[in-house]
Amino acid sequence: MIKKIIDTKSDVSPLQMTLTFLLVMNLILSNILVLKPINLFGLEWLPNTMAVITFPVTYILSDIFSEVYGYRWSRLSALWALFGTAMASLYFAIMIAVPGNQSWTGQAELVTVLGNTPSITIASIAAFYIGDLVNDKVFRSIRNKLPQKKFFGLRAMGSSIAGKYVDSVIFTFIGLHFLPLKVKLLMILTGPIMNLVIETFLLPATTKLAWKIERAESKIQFERGDKLST
Repeated sequence: MIKKIIDTKSDVSPLQMTLTFLLVMNLILSNILVLKPINLFGLEWLPNTMAVITFPVTYILSDIFSEVYGYRWSRLSALWALFGTAMASLYFAIMIAVPGNQSWTGQAELVTVLGNTPSITIASIAAFYIGDLVNDKVFRSIRNKLPQKKFFGLRAMGSSIAGKYVDSVIFTFIGLHFLPLKVKLLMILTGPIMNLVIETFLLPATTKLAWKIERAESKIQFERGDKLST
């Protein structure tokens, strides 16, 4: 795993690293936003968490990585995201453990917001890595059978359905173990649906974005080749 992260032979563009940074930030923020349970549209039968606004972005980026940069980079970006999440969790734990001075009065609130971070992090790492692995495997399987660009939407949605439900089952039962069983089951059944609705709504924009990134990367590689040849 470490060898994959510090691979110095990878030819990585600034755009590629920027998108990877966005993936890492999304996963870190998801672990904080997920602490607030909500009812979507005020409906009790649609329980979810505030992470509903970040998880679709995570899976959209994962699909773009698989489409544009290939399976290997998609898995490598997942490792970076997990590393960033673990590091953020460690810093939060240290911040909670170190006593504040006499002017600090927010310890109880800090523990309430970030005190569950270690368990959330463990659940997040397991759920994201396995869910993203399933997402990538399904994406690659569909791409091998239907490689044409016009089937990008099918690859993206098919892989997201599989990955998101695996992610939801693992994270809900480990990270949100404190919730009643009925709420957890409802979240597993309905939570991914909302994320998929958002992804479906954004699919036309995601498809155009993937193609633009692919063209931009081709231009970057072409210009890089010109510089190396001069």
